[in-house]
Order: sequence, then C-alpha cells, then structure tokens
Amino acid sequence: MIRRPIEPLKMLFVLQGSYFKRLIVPQVLLFIFSFLIYFYQTHIATEPVPLNPSVFAILGISLAIFHGFCNNAAYDRFWEGRKLWGTLVWLSRNIARQVLTLPNVSMAEKQAFIRHQIAFVHSLRQQLRGEDNTANLQRLLTVEEQQAVVGQDFIALRLTQIMGQMLANWQTEQKIDVWQWQSLDNTLGEIAHIQAGCERINNTPIPYAYFVLLHRTVYLYCFMLPFGLGNAIGWVTPFVVSFVGYTFMALNEIVDEISEPFGTGENELPLGMMCDTIETQLAMLSHQQFAPEQKPRVPANVVI
Repeated sequence: MIRRPIEPLKMLFVLQGSYFKRLIVPQVLLFIFSFLIYFYQTHIATEPVPLNPSVFAILGISLAIFHGFCNNAAYDRFWEGRKLWGTLVWLSRNIARQVLTLPNVSMAEKQAFIRHQIAFVHSLRQQLRGEDNTANLQRLLTVEEQQAVVGQDFIALRLTQIMGQMLANWQTEQKIDVWQWQSLDNTLGEIAHIQAGCERINNTPIPYAYFVLLHRTVYLYCFMLPFGLGNAIGWVTPFVVSFVGYTFMALNEIVDEISEPFGTGENELPLGMMCDTIETQLAMLSHQQFAPEQKPRVPANVVI
C-alpha cells in the first residue's frame, strides 16, 4: 500500500496510485472513437442520430448505483481485513505482555515464545500473499526451532500449535498455574481466530460474475456515450466522454484491487508495515535483535 501526505494541489497531477498508466490505452482509444463519432455526426451524417442524451443520464445513474454496490462490497472486505490485522497487532502486544510478566518462566523461554509470535505474523502475511517465508523463519528462529516448521504446509498454523504446546509444557511443569494458562491460551485462540478470518477473506472472493457484468457494462456505456452527446455538446464530446470513462474505469480498478486486501498493490493493506511494527515492539520488549528483512526499495516518502 502507498501512503503519502495528502497535498490537495498535487493530488490533481499525481500518477502513482491513480491507475492512469493502466488506463491510458483504453482512454486513448475512447478519445479517438469519440472524436470519430463526433466528426461523423457533424460533418458526414445527413440526419442526426436519434439518441436523446437524457437516456444516457438515466443509464449513468443506474450504472453508478450498481458500481456503488460493488464498491461497498469490495471496501467491506478491505476494512474487515484492516480490522483483523489491527486486532492482531493488539493481540501480539498483549500476549507478549502476558508472557513477559510470568515470574517462574525463564527469560530464554519467554524470548523463544515471542520469536514464534513474530514469526507467526510474518508467516501469515506471506501465506496470504502466496510468498515464500523461509528467509523470515531463518532470520527469526534458531536452527533448532526452524526444524519444526521449515518445509511444512500451513506454517502459520504450525507456529500457533508450537506456542500452544509451550504454554501446556509450562503448566505441566508448574511454571504457570491453570488460570494463567487459560488466560494465555484464550489469547492464543483469538490469534488463531484472526488467522481464520484472514483466510476466509482470502479464499472467498467476490463472485466473478459481478466483475464481468461491471466491466462489460462500463465499457459498453462509455463507448455508446459519444452517440448521445455528439450533437448535444459538439467538439468537447471526446473530452467529456474520456473524463466520464476515466472515472468509471478507475473505479473498476479500485474495486478489483481493494476486494483482495492482502495483496501487494498500491492501494491494498500495508501488511509489511504492520508486521514490522509488531516485530519492532516485541523485540524491544523481550530485549532481542533480529537482522532486518530484505525488502524491495521504495521512495523515501512511501510506506509499504
């Protein structure tokens, strides 16, 4: 996700995040097509095309309502994903606080538990994005700890199971009482619930038929619009049609992108930043240091 300070004047000219580059080809084609229709209607056709511009106003309102439905459905998925990850940040801090205040558990055991929690959030992020997380496991876990997870499927799930086993072992060894174990296990259960919620969003996209209908309707409307406006507004027809087309087509792109909130697009959730927040804070609390994660270079005023 791209995050920048909002400067109203510059917002008129910024390209990154505006989908302008993606839409330049259909926009150029739409402009040329609109100009040709205008030229035909005003210089070649002997009779005006019998299309009332008010018909397109009604169609535009209907299209905007349908577009709003798809946009709301996509944003609901985006916002639910953001709430889940915001809760995960809180739960990670909370379980670290609970573990670090246990009087009878050694610092080495506490640090091992927190390493697994940090590895979990990175593993969940990379699982949702379909990325390999071997490098992060090697960076965060000891060689012995890596052997229990590297090469396995569903590594995030495996890490929660290992943390649960740690808690059970502490309770068996009477390092924590049953009430402390229950409290910690409840927190770990909430973390597993967050994982399930993210997987539900990731594995259940908006039905494909909605996107087919939306894209098809938008493009048909935009390429029909010059027929209704050519005689009504004259030479500005290509400019008006291109502006309307850009608005609808860009909204299409936004819906496509934010409906899958865990991806790496410019307008999707900054999971990398949230994982870094968890790692930095938990490492500070547990007095640990980790090698930085290797990431693609981005401009200085951009956060991903």
